[in-house]
Amino acid sequence: MQVLTLNKSLLNSHSNELANKVLKSSWQPELIIGIRTGGVYIAKPLYDELQKYHVTFYNEVSLSRPSTKKKKKFRVDKVLKKLPYFLLNLLRNVEVFIFEKSKTKNYINSREQNIQIDDTLHQQILSCNKILLVDDAIDTGTTIVAIKNRFLSLNKDAEIKIAALTTTHKIPFIDADYSLYNRVLLRCPWAQDYKESD
Repeated sequence: MQVLTLNKSLLNSHSNELANKVLKSSWQPELIIGIRTGGVYIAKPLYDELQKYHVTFYNEVSLSRPSTKKKKKFRVDKVLKKLPYFLLNLLRNVEVFIFEKSKTKNYINSREQNIQIDDTLHQQILSCNKILLVDDAIDTGTTIVAIKNRFLSLNKDAEIKIAALTTTHKIPFIDADYSLYNRVLLRCPWAQDYKESD
């Protein structure tokens, strides 16, 4: 799979391109949710762009994968930053291959209750019927499905759509309604193997 490295400038232009896809669809989200960490960097400029055309609210939510926590615990970022990009690209492809082979066939809703929803977000979910979840990438789709299901448990009438820069896995649990890439890996400034100095 191709791996693209996006610096802050490219990330911002990609976010605006994603916002234009939402605008062209004529669907107007009332609430935009950035999924921490990566989704926030996409959602904020997307929100700023959509705000020029209609009023919408913004908030953030987090639910990280167990593998992300393991990487942070072992501080692999120090080793990764010393490796050349061609080797890092290979490692990213191996990681996707392993995840795709080990992914369960059906979604298991074990993580939905781990999503922290404060009073403000709770009120926004109840009062908004068009909600856009924004993430940098859909891998297995587990995180987005968990968040979507949790939101629907609070507002069953909500129409929830998904925006992501890329979908990396062949068969995720959920597809993006708006995206720029399919089967392309993105290396962004918050990634542990990002080495640019922008």
